[in-house]
Amino acid sequence: MQEAKIVATVTSTTILFLFMININVSNVAAGLPDKKIVVITNNHTNYLSVRCFSFDDDGEVKHLNTMGSFNITVKIRKFFPTSTMFNCSTNMGTFVAFNSHYECVSHSGPCEWRFDENFTYRYSPKEEKWVAHEYNPNYESLTRGGVIKGYYVN
Repeated sequence: MQEAKIVATVTSTTILFLFMININVSNVAAGLPDKKIVVITNNHTNYLSVRCFSFDDDGEVKHLNTMGSFNITVKIRKFFPTSTMFNCSTNMGTFVAFNSHYECVSHSGPCEWRFDENFTYRYSPKEEKWVAHEYNPNYESLTRGGVIKGYYVN
């Protein structure tokens, strides 16, 4: 009886492992690039601050003038590419600047974001227009720098 339990456990673990490998292979086969550039732009009429970070990069605060921008080069993970994310924190909240599910990932151009005091905007290559997104609450961990102390001028 004990041997049957061990065989069942090994079999289910093997099936789960093969399923996870299949998911990873299908994501790679879907044509995800090794790297993707993300452009972050201040869309407000005044100076704003932003800090972009991932699990691998703590990032630093960028102070941007009107229409000032900077680039992030995201290295897409080969194993579980869906875990590759880049978040950006502002005084108004946070937004996910990169996720492997975004449609811009499969296009040749960069993923583009704009932000102001009310919303964030992600460019949709498919619709060829900017799509507004609300900020997420700023629950950033204090060990990663907390809510940034940026500058906002009216």
